[in-house]
Amino acid sequence: MAYVPTIEGIPVLILKETTTRERGKRALSANIAAVKAIAEIVRTTLGPRGMNKLLVDSLGDIVITNDGATILDELDVAHPAAKLVVQAAKSLDKEAGDGTTSVSILIAELLDEAFKLVEKGIHPSVIASAYKKALDEAIRYMKEKLAKKIDIKKDQEFLKRVAISSLNSKLPEEAREYFAELALKAAELAYDHERNYLDPDLISIIQKEGKSLLDSQVIAGVVLDKKVVHPEMPKIKRNARIALINQNIEIEKADVTSNITLDSLEALAKLKEKEKEQIEKMVKKLVNLKVDVVFCQRGISDIAQDVMAKSGIMAARRVRRADMLLLQRATGAKIVNNIEDLSEEDIGFAGLVEEKKVGEDHMIFVTECKNPRAATILLRGATKHITDEAERAIKDAIGVLKDVLEDKLIVPGGGATEAALYMHLMEWADKAEGLTGKEREAVKAFARALLIVPKTLIENAGEDILEVTAELLKANANEPGKWCFDASKIKVVKIDEANFWDPWRVKRGVLATATEAAITILRIDDVIASKPREEKEKKKGKEEFGEETPKFS
Repeated sequence: MAYVPTIEGIPVLILKETTTRERGKRALSANIAAVKAIAEIVRTTLGPRGMNKLLVDSLGDIVITNDGATILDELDVAHPAAKLVVQAAKSLDKEAGDGTTSVSILIAELLDEAFKLVEKGIHPSVIASAYKKALDEAIRYMKEKLAKKIDIKKDQEFLKRVAISSLNSKLPEEAREYFAELALKAAELAYDHERNYLDPDLISIIQKEGKSLLDSQVIAGVVLDKKVVHPEMPKIKRNARIALINQNIEIEKADVTSNITLDSLEALAKLKEKEKEQIEKMVKKLVNLKVDVVFCQRGISDIAQDVMAKSGIMAARRVRRADMLLLQRATGAKIVNNIEDLSEEDIGFAGLVEEKKVGEDHMIFVTECKNPRAATILLRGATKHITDEAERAIKDAIGVLKDVLEDKLIVPGGGATEAALYMHLMEWADKAEGLTGKEREAVKAFARALLIVPKTLIENAGEDILEVTAELLKANANEPGKWCFDASKIKVVKIDEANFWDPWRVKRGVLATATEAAITILRIDDVIASKPREEKEKKKGKEEFGEETPKFS
């Protein structure tokens, strides 16, 4: 509770008794401790030698992963400062598709370095101002001196290496390059050169248990987790003309409150005959337009299935809206809401439409389109946990490829960029004009915090942090950004030899997001919190019924 003395010195209660309050260094210390706790959870997952986390929810369902975004998403975080870190990481994941683990540990390190300065008597506002200046200088230097411009048509190897870097901590070593190639193929199919834009929604990912990760494949087109609706329908169509229908191919059912009275069996037969005639009229429209395959977002009645099968039309029903949009993109067909409105301009094309059995399920493959512009990744794996992790990994790879295809900029990975920035900022802090003595100290603290990324990679590889970090810095002193730590070989190597590259958007996003989040938490000097609703209700019950709330049977 908080008291404000009046002129007479009598304390005045301004907050409710259930409210708690922490101020000054105590509040800052508590917030930093919460942030460091979050960082410690994900820290061991960074790099190719990172460890997995086994998460168990309240229902007993388990998730095995070392993907930072998934771990933070599954955690039920209560502390407000820790929630800020989780939100920052999620924000970066949406923007850049990767970097959640790096940003979490960097926020914690920036705050840890800042607290040491606060202990020396430097005000948080001074530190915040210096951090902003250090961030601006780091981004400028990184773009001008470290970033590499690439040609996405010629530099295919760089694109693949970027994808491999994102997969290093998520998949077994033997599957990384294969999955990088899958992600690159899918990304190139979905990438729009004219708009310089890659829409991840144009890449469908389907999991099927069975076989191994290396049996996964990319299909230039669309794969539907559906089967042909009628056993007499053809299971394969070549040079298929395709219609996409968002309408029930059946006679509309009467309203629940309607009553229909039939006075004889002949009347019932006549009604069914009339229904069949209307269905045949719908199907005749399809036949006249020489439609070979129908994908229906809604239902297809038994009568309609029979008529379509006799007409040699292949059909699938209850197709998801997302899949309908992919089919529209891949085949050039247009989704129509009424068969009567279907015209020649609405018909799409695919060289091959066929039903195949994958594992225990039947699936429809729509391939050999003239200009697919959509892709499907069919993931295989021994168990659901393996395919789940493979899906998270391939999404990250597609995310970083999106960054590189759109920005066409990459920066050195494996801690090389952080080491080069450390060397530059330490020198810049002493020479830059307009910095006060205290700000120079804060800039150096910012630089030291950046080393948490290579230090974590080294630590997770089981190496001596001080010794290897010193070796990495010494190598980058003469050739900034040219040397990195290869966790697979467990040594400091040339960046061209290791070929570790990260997207510019991810690296810039990690620095900017971590700095902004750290400054936000650093500027908090007062934490005022009300008790949770459950505690309030419990206390209210005790007040009404005595020390212990009675139990009613």
